[in-house]
This record gives sequence, C-alpha cells and structure tokens, in this order.
Amino acid sequence: MLETRYENPMAIRSKNALSEALLKLMMYKPFRDVTVSDITGRAGLSRQTFYTNFQKKEDILIYLIQGLFRRYLDKITQVRPVPENLLIDYFLFWGDSREFLTLLYKQDMGYLFQECNRAFFLEDTDLLNDMFTCEEWQLPYIKASIAGVTHELLFLWLTRDQGLSVDRLGTMTRNLLGGRLFAK
Repeated sequence: MLETRYENPMAIRSKNALSEALLKLMMYKPFRDVTVSDITGRAGLSRQTFYTNFQKKEDILIYLIQGLFRRYLDKITQVRPVPENLLIDYFLFWGDSREFLTLLYKQDMGYLFQECNRAFFLEDTDLLNDMFTCEEWQLPYIKASIAGVTHELLFLWLTRDQGLSVDRLGTMTRNLLGGRLFAK
C-alpha cells in the first residue's frame, strides 16, 4: 500500500491539480454527481491527463489518503512510539486532517479511508510488528483489532463532534484495548 517509487514531477503536479479540483468540487456538489469532465475542467487539464494518472475518480481520493498515511508512517518512524502512544499520535495526526476526513464521511466515501486504514495496520512492516510483545500468530489479530478500533473511533469523533480531546480519546482507546472498560 505505501510503497515508495520514483514518480515523474509532472505526474505529481497533475495528480495534485486533479486532487485539488475534486476536493473543491466536493465542497458544493455530491461526489456521485462530479464527473471527470468537471474535475479536468476545474484543474485545467485534459481527460487524457486524468486517465494517464487515474482510472476512476475514487482513485484520486485513494491517492490523497495514501499520501496522508505515508506522512503518518514517516512521523511515527521518526518518533518510534510505544503502542500506547501510537494511538494518541494516530488521533493527533488525523485530527489535523479533520476537514478532509469529514468531507469524505459526509460524501459517503469514508469506506475508502477505512480500507486504507485497514491496509496500513495489517501491512507487514517492522515498525508495527516490533511494537508488540506477542507470539507471531497473535500479531495479525492485534493489528486487525487496532485497525478496527482506530477507524470506528475516528469516525465517531469526526462525525459526532462532542468536544472530546485527543488525549481523552487516546485514553479511552487504550482502556478499551486493555479491557478496562468492560464490567467485571
């Protein structure tokens, strides 16, 4: 999902222009009603440029989400947080992209973020694998649990703005994963 490879600077500029155009259009028009012609017209690019870079308009959103996940991975790679802090760092990072994610959810496109979130946590990376002290067979289950919990809590946090701070959200998530929210 997060592979790095060389990309032509012209292709990057085109992708960014198409991405910006789509996001602006989504602010006043439902995603399902936005056409490739709308996007290319707003970006000042040709349909050929669109199809050179993307197969369908959903691919633009995936491109943006994956770019954010690459930035998140770079951030946590530098910090190398312990599992407890990984959750707080996660919510802090995505809180900074609140406007974009809220737009996705309002446009019923949150499933794209959910798929990328799942792929990110389930990806076989040393950084995430080394974070947990467990038997190897347990690792995919732990990572799947974290993928599900982080996505669902982020979704609730963004769509039901109740003034919950990142620290409280992170603490609640740690308590949930640690089994401390269940009746004894």
